[in-house]
Amino acid sequence: MTKKKFKLFLAYDVEKEEKWLTEMSTKGLHLKKYRLFTYTFEENKEESYIYQVDFRPDAKEDYFRLYEDAGWEHVTGAVNLFHYFRVPTSQQDIQKIYSDKESILESYKRMMSYYLMIFFLCMAGQLALVLSWKGYFVQYLAAGLVLIVIVLYINLFISLKLKINYYRRN
Repeated sequence: MTKKKFKLFLAYDVEKEEKWLTEMSTKGLHLKKYRLFTYTFEENKEESYIYQVDFRPDAKEDYFRLYEDAGWEHVTGAVNLFHYFRVPTSQQDIQKIYSDKESILESYKRMMSYYLMIFFLCMAGQLALVLSWKGYFVQYLAAGLVLIVIVLYINLFISLKLKINYYRRN
């Protein structure tokens, strides 16, 4: 039997997402698919998994093979950026891949670079809104939506920068 759950995790909340997925697995719900904040779980109380989420926009076959060789099963991916892996809790001796401080730092740097590029492309696309401004209601509405997106991105950038600084110091 499958169950769907809606849950919002932002890009910098990878550790919280891993913890939540692992907790769901201890309750017998195991991740099958992720799409747009919707997690699809398979129910099986006999199994339990530990989850790892990795941000890798340029994931190639050797990346997945590295996880597989280390004992991790690839479950699903999100927009080919975030990749979800799991290992049975009975195999707790299996180490997480890319879990050392340098690898975590590099992952957050990749996120920062990727989202900065997306942000600047989005802002460049809004240039038409500014250049064609006539004060119409729709333009004010669009400007309000753009402002909300800017605030969300600023939150993302501040959070990523704090994580990067944390891993640089420690």
